[in-house]
Amino acid sequence: MVNATPPNNSKITSCIQTLILFFLINFLFFIFIWVGLVGAGSYLIVKDRVKPVDAIVVLSGDEGERVKEAVKWYEKGYANNFVITKTHTEYIGEGRTYSEKLQRMAIDAGVPADSIFITDGEASTTAEEAQAVKILANQRNIHSILVITAPYHTRRARIIFNQEFMNTDMKILVHPVEGSWYKPINWYLSAQGWRQTFTEYGSLLVIWFKS
Repeated sequence: MVNATPPNNSKITSCIQTLILFFLINFLFFIFIWVGLVGAGSYLIVKDRVKPVDAIVVLSGDEGERVKEAVKWYEKGYANNFVITKTHTEYIGEGRTYSEKLQRMAIDAGVPADSIFITDGEASTTAEEAQAVKILANQRNIHSILVITAPYHTRRARIIFNQEFMNTDMKILVHPVEGSWYKPINWYLSAQGWRQTFTEYGSLLVIWFKS
């Protein structure tokens, strides 16, 4: 009877080490990618410490989350004026304009109608919104603003507003919608998250190249 050849311990050890190395490399690669994605989302978001200002400015562009965020700070007494920007998406087929819809939301939430101002014109870009806000600020003697927008839009909004109000005494704070769907930890899990993130980085590149 022939005895079975005992297993080669060195080969088994080598296989185990190879498997461990394989899983370790993949784990580190996953962590590297994950940290990069979270960092990419985090970079887009800036959040100034909220202080009393002359006006809270709502940048149009959503279904009312920005208005709700702005109302929260208005009710806390951080401003006496409530500004809504008018955009090119004014006509929404509801028997009223988009800015009127946002204005009604603010009024229903408790903001006095005579404290709400809508910018002139129909802005199609953030830069045009900043220009419209500047005109209104000059008309209303506004020297400090709190800009409310989506988290992914805050860094670009800050850059654009600072550029527009350069060489003026305007004090600008930018604050994101809290509780937004866009979060650094999970934006990459949705097509909308990828779309907004790529759009913002593309727009930031254009700004940097023009600077």
